[in-house]
Amino acid sequence: MTSTDHHAVLRARVLLLGSGPLDPAEELAAYRLLAEVSPRAYLPKLVDALLARSARDPRPALTAEAVAAARRIDPSEPNRQQRLDAAMELHRHALLTTDLEHLEDS
Repeated sequence: MTSTDHHAVLRARVLLLGSGPLDPAEELAAYRLLAEVSPRAYLPKLVDALLARSARDPRPALTAEAVAAARRIDPSEPNRQQRLDAAMELHRHALLTTDLEHLEDS
């Protein structure tokens, strides 16, 4: 994010602090934005949200984003390696599933 949109950051924080259930797309959008302005605090949460979404919807684009975000987590962060391993495993599964679907369609 080149210039910080303070209103968007505030809206994202309020959304995540709300008491109601979150729409998965809105949750991911909020974590994506917050990970740009506060990576140390929000990259792990973004990865967790991407992993949860990818477990239900293993699309390669989501799993690749999870791997990329996990790699950006500070190496000293607890559970970084576990998040990266989980993201890489889900990404591998998503790629294999996509390849199998393409073979079946051929």
